[in-house]
Amino acid sequence: MITEPELFSNVWYLVLFVSLLYLSAVLFRKPKSSSVKKQEKIKESDKDIVTRNDSIAYTLQWKVGNLNYCWLKEKKSIKSPTFTAEKLNDTKWSLELCGKKKNDDDFVSVSLNREKDRFGPEFIEVKYQLALLKQDGSILKNRDIGEDDFKRNRAGIWHMDEKLEKVFDTEKKDFLSEDTLTIQCKIWKKDEKPIMSELLSARTIFKVHLKSFVWKIEKFDFLRPDDFLVINELKDGLINLDLAINDEVLSEKSLFIDTQSLSECVNFVSFKASIINSEGDKVNFRNHEYIDDDLEEGISFPLQFKESMLTEYRSLYFPDNVLSLDCEYILSTTTALFECASCGNPSSSALSVDVKGDAGEEEPNLVSDLAKDLKSIHSNAILCDVELRTSSQTFPAHKAILSARSTVFRRMFDNDMKGKRTSHVKIPELDDATVHRMLTYIYTDSLGYLQMDTASKLYMAADKYDIPPLKRRCSSFLKDNLRPVTVCSVLVLADMHQDKELKSAVQCYIMEHDKEIFDTLEWKHFMATNLKLAADVMHLKVSQVRSGHEMR
Repeated sequence: MITEPELFSNVWYLVLFVSLLYLSAVLFRKPKSSSVKKQEKIKESDKDIVTRNDSIAYTLQWKVGNLNYCWLKEKKSIKSPTFTAEKLNDTKWSLELCGKKKNDDDFVSVSLNREKDRFGPEFIEVKYQLALLKQDGSILKNRDIGEDDFKRNRAGIWHMDEKLEKVFDTEKKDFLSEDTLTIQCKIWKKDEKPIMSELLSARTIFKVHLKSFVWKIEKFDFLRPDDFLVINELKDGLINLDLAINDEVLSEKSLFIDTQSLSECVNFVSFKASIINSEGDKVNFRNHEYIDDDLEEGISFPLQFKESMLTEYRSLYFPDNVLSLDCEYILSTTTALFECASCGNPSSSALSVDVKGDAGEEEPNLVSDLAKDLKSIHSNAILCDVELRTSSQTFPAHKAILSARSTVFRRMFDNDMKGKRTSHVKIPELDDATVHRMLTYIYTDSLGYLQMDTASKLYMAADKYDIPPLKRRCSSFLKDNLRPVTVCSVLVLADMHQDKELKSAVQCYIMEHDKEIFDTLEWKHFMATNLKLAADVMHLKVSQVRSGHEMR
């Protein structure tokens, strides 16, 4: 057993040993080289800079999609989503794009606005620089650095203008790559040198609706002035058309396709019509674009037939006295989809106050290349090993690709492993167009342009053959394009496929637009044929009204 004097003696020797080690380390330590000392000084100075000045610049980047279908005319403007600059005293900002006239020329003008905020100062002095970018991020055009004292809810004095013709025509390839204009504004506090920059990005996408249809007008010879034919196929709730005939002049006959009704949210219409002759070829008549002012007056699209078409070439253009018109229209609505995100530092080159476009090469779009290759082997029927058969058509396909996208097809082809070869699959419940669209999606992940009826059929196919991503995209399309005249059919579809999310979205839409929907013929027919679904909706409405009264 260790006595107390011995314990004290051991502790003393331990302290002495540690002290000797420390002393030797100090005496024999190598002196620091000058380069190491210099690096340490630089680090210390960097700390001092950060401590003395923690100023930050913000790079606001706004992409405007489908701009071709949003007519920029004088005094008409588009505003970006709001950007919040936390390090600039929590101030809020937006970018604005508008059309203007100057010296009889049309221009696209970009400006920086300060929005209303709760916490920012009444005035803030900033410097900023506006620019238009290429798709790769390099600068097409920029303005000199400006400075201004921004009051709450006030636009900047400095604008950047570019000729409308350059943006939408002569240099469209650069300005509107993939029909998207990219606007950038760098902003920082006046009298401060920013040491870092944060990227705030936003996107505005204008909704575009495309529809095409064949309008067959029978007994064309018997049409007389003041006759009207109403097209019934257009059920999208945005536009309805009728066809009127005028007096015959010099043996020529003119038809006018007029708007019977047009939604107020439509601000751009492009219309194209062609005659389908007896050989199935399309003969283009003309196409025309209509903007806000035209739409207020109403659209009248003339189709004039020459005498020769009515006489010597009659059998070619009017077989069996039937006029077949191939019509296509594109609508743009004032509804826009907004996205806004904070993305941290944009890049090292963007940290400089003088913004310069010096971008590297983009990496190849591998996903796009793969989609093209898969589309090629599908459309050219290369090495196909199975056929999908509807009641009227056969579609060659590949078992491996179908199995990768659909569990239903995978189970079908599992029999191949058991010695039972499957060379074709019968799918008579789907029409040809739906199978074509489904295969296009399976091979390319692309849907193309959808309409409510085609999206509904594709939704049913995706559910039957268990293709969840396709079902989600069709569901999303149906929800985004609900209208009073289509809501009943979508509700039936959602209930039939036990899709609670889609059903709930439809019911919410009905609650928000009840006055419009409950007065329609579609709703009256729906109540007669789908009593339980209609009762569920009315129960929700009653509950909503009751809860509103209780809150009061």
